[in-house]
Amino acid sequence: MGRFSKESYNWAAGSYVDLFVISAITQVLFGISLYWMVFQSPNLVGGTGSAALFYSSNFPLLAVGTLSLTGWMMAIILGIGFDRFPLDFKTSPFDSSIISTIATMNIFGQILIIAGIISSDLALIKQLGMMGATLLGMQLILIGPIAWRLADAREPSLEDRVGLWTIGPSLALPVVGMLTILVWLLGDNDWFYNLYWTVVLDGFWLMLAFGLILSHLQNRLDWKLMNAKITSKAFTIFVILALIHIILDYLFHTGRITSGAVQASIAAPILWIYFVSRPDRIWKNVFAGKKCSAQVLSSHSWLLVTAIIGIYEAVCIDRTTDMFYTRFMLLFGIVAQAIWGTAIQLHDDHKYINIEDRKQRYVSIVMMTIVMFGVIYLALNAGGDIDVLDSNLVAIITVIAVFIASLEFLFWIITDVFMSQKEWHRIPMFYGNKHRDESPSDPYFPSESE
Repeated sequence: MGRFSKESYNWAAGSYVDLFVISAITQVLFGISLYWMVFQSPNLVGGTGSAALFYSSNFPLLAVGTLSLTGWMMAIILGIGFDRFPLDFKTSPFDSSIISTIATMNIFGQILIIAGIISSDLALIKQLGMMGATLLGMQLILIGPIAWRLADAREPSLEDRVGLWTIGPSLALPVVGMLTILVWLLGDNDWFYNLYWTVVLDGFWLMLAFGLILSHLQNRLDWKLMNAKITSKAFTIFVILALIHIILDYLFHTGRITSGAVQASIAAPILWIYFVSRPDRIWKNVFAGKKCSAQVLSSHSWLLVTAIIGIYEAVCIDRTTDMFYTRFMLLFGIVAQAIWGTAIQLHDDHKYINIEDRKQRYVSIVMMTIVMFGVIYLALNAGGDIDVLDSNLVAIITVIAVFIASLEFLFWIITDVFMSQKEWHRIPMFYGNKHRDESPSDPYFPSESE
């Protein structure tokens, strides 16, 4: 607990470490749970009828989604936010007791849901999942008002070129937390269950992932992709497109629109953020030899393919899938890679490793590429356009690739965070000079000099 003292060099800087460790461990447990639910539960639930009941329920898939959207992925995001918010906006940091509370709620919430999945008992999944989801939802409801106050207290002149892409997700945290609790209460209601996925994954997480991509490429690396005015307009148009998609998806699942093709609207916000971020400028910098996070670059590169699969799934695949393949690609190929890449880059900034000398996590990138191609094959197979490989084998390979990528993040935590002897700096590279025209006060403790 000595790390949580004002005198310690890494408070509030470095407060991300605990949440990163929690995420790394639970990611591995998530991979095991995903494999267990997909390939072991059918053999344990007791016959064809029980298995059919198990998989006809919304709760098994909801359990996996909750682990990702508000569990291990959220742990990384909150860790990044705790460390960077004071640096980005020169506001007072989050209190250490809040971080300890959030970390405790996060890990116990995930453990409860994982226990439900491993039980392969639908009743236990509902009971333990409800308890776990309540903890995971409350962590976001708890942090929401604090994030609002810090955002409101920021110095307007110090807003970076990411703008609302940073503030928007912070303001939405309590909404995500409340929806997470409600969806477990109303999980048997199909339209609300689908509304949850649409709002939280298609809207919130897509917005947040693009904010991380833009923050890394434009703000951190100074790649001039768009000016501040365009950035604000891009955010506004994204919100409009996301709302249109949410409304259309709601109308379809409540029966007011009968054509499943309207779900292709999921592609609109994805295509918008892909093209507005000027991929031509991004790749011009890459081909010019400028270095960036390969994981973040991979995340951005999969946006276009994910949008195309979204259109294909809406038009060509049986409606029972409910955009499963597109959302799986969005979850792992885009969101997971964006947060992994951002987390690793932040830690390397604290270690003052030059961008040219940083290790790229190619194992993770290769695994995520396998995952994406696996999901694309399964989508085309479900649409009846390809049948070369056994779909069960492809699904097994895809899940194993997710597990290996999770192990790779845990390996990074062990080797680069705990075992690294390289000097760790309180103020990370780039951020120390970010406000060089302002007073030289410590951004974590504005009243004191560094």
